[in-house]
Amino acid sequence: MYRKSRIEIYPENCRGCRRCEMACSWTGYGTVNPRLAGIRIWKLEEEGKDYPLFNQLCLDQFCGKADPRRKREDEPLCVTNCLFGGIRMTGEVPGNE
Repeated sequence: MYRKSRIEIYPENCRGCRRCEMACSWTGYGTVNPRLAGIRIWKLEEEGKDYPLFNQLCLDQFCGKADPRRKREDEPLCVTNCLFGGIRMTGEVPGNE
């Protein structure tokens, strides 16, 4: 069996804008609070890089937070709001349905 897709992280494309955090917390809780989001941006100050980190629940299954204006219903809002391609969806991957 195949799951629809999963989230892939491309840290070299992350700019640290935190749009993904804002979209996730806003949709889930109605407030912009990065502490409530399922994704965090980890800043590596010494290297000048930003790294998206997801909680395990986000990586295991689709949270259901999708943009109603978009046709791709299987794409989480955090991915939809990433302007730089730091997080993207992959194709079908093995798993249980």
